[in-house]
Amino acid sequence: MTKADTSQIPSIADDSLNRSSESGNADHTKSETAASADGITTVASTLSAQGDQEPCEEATVETHAAMPRRRRWRFSLREYMGLVTIVILATGLVFSIRRLRDLEVEVAKMRSETGYLQETAPGQIAAARAPSDQPLTYRVRVRVPEGASKFRVAYSSLWPSRAAGPQWYGAVPMPGGESIVTIRVLEDPRDKKWKIASLVSSVEGNQRMATVLPPKHVTVFRGSHDVLSTGVGRETQAVQQTGSIRLLDERWLVGEGALLLYGDRAPTTDQIGIYAELQPDVGPL
Repeated sequence: MTKADTSQIPSIADDSLNRSSESGNADHTKSETAASADGITTVASTLSAQGDQEPCEEATVETHAAMPRRRRWRFSLREYMGLVTIVILATGLVFSIRRLRDLEVEVAKMRSETGYLQETAPGQIAAARAPSDQPLTYRVRVRVPEGASKFRVAYSSLWPSRAAGPQWYGAVPMPGGESIVTIRVLEDPRDKKWKIASLVSSVEGNQRMATVLPPKHVTVFRGSHDVLSTGVGRETQAVQQTGSIRLLDERWLVGEGALLLYGDRAPTTDQIGIYAELQPDVGPL
């Protein structure tokens, strides 16, 4: 081997060493670069994770803060209209109930002032006493069926001794439906005579009949005596249309004969009083 060749060997070795050193340095540099890249990636991942967590916490806080706002009552147009309708109906119902109660009170008052006839079977005649605020004045509410059958109200002031009933002075015809019968004992201002009068008031008008009283009867009525009343009361009394109803039976208890009024026997003396009867109009009194 020549000298020239020998001098070249270290060069080659040096180059290999340098290359290996460079290669080692390069590998080391690459490993450091890779490590650095891994570190950066890890840090970035950590930061990214921290960055991702913080907005989530903020979003959660915002969600919790916004939840009460979302619980507000919200009505659609249909629900609002339904609610308004319910309020209007409830208000109208309350006013209707109050009005109905006022009307019930008013009806009860009118019934107590004018009398009241309860419902009865078809074809029956009915009567009930109505209140009166004047002396020697009696009022009775009467109902008779409409049709071919005729009815009348007979009146009198005398029940003769040993007789089965009063001696009727006269009678006023009754129209079909309800009517108010008023029997009065009063002094007629036109001729200054005391009379017993019968007045029938209905939707068809008024019908009146009066009879002059004997002086003895006038003395009894103007005096102060006990009275026995056995006519109809405030409760409705009804019978078949072939029967009769004693509307008024007001007997003045005068003298010893008054003690014999109790029982079913006829009086032994003439009984002065106010008598009225609803009866079929089928013949003379």
